[in-house]
Amino acid sequence: MKSLKQPLKKQNELTTSNALSTRSSKSGQAGRKLTDANRLGDMAEHYAITWLWDEGFEVFHNSGCTGAVDIVGIKDGEVYLFDVKMNSDPNRANNSKARTKLQKELGVQYILFDSRTRKLRLVKHKE
Repeated sequence: MKSLKQPLKKQNELTTSNALSTRSSKSGQAGRKLTDANRLGDMAEHYAITWLWDEGFEVFHNSGCTGAVDIVGIKDGEVYLFDVKMNSDPNRANNSKARTKLQKELGVQYILFDSRTRKLRLVKHKE
């Protein structure tokens, strides 16, 4: 059995077939770009996590890529459910899709992420 102190592959053994250089199905080019939709969504969620930490939340991230909730936050004994959305049109106050019926029942709140400014804000949902 290999020692855990040794790397699995040496740097010179890496090939272009590793995970960082897989073909993007959207661009048709080798490698992934930061602007790929999935990458931007991942980035938005990570920004939201650190933003919630700064606001005093304990944060739990959905490890799957589907579901009504991206992030569970706990603060002062209260549980909050969040779904992170990209705010792609800065001219509109809230251009995200409406919450699903399940999200409304669960009380999920949207966090909007503006990829140009990297700023986040909570959406004020209508009841």
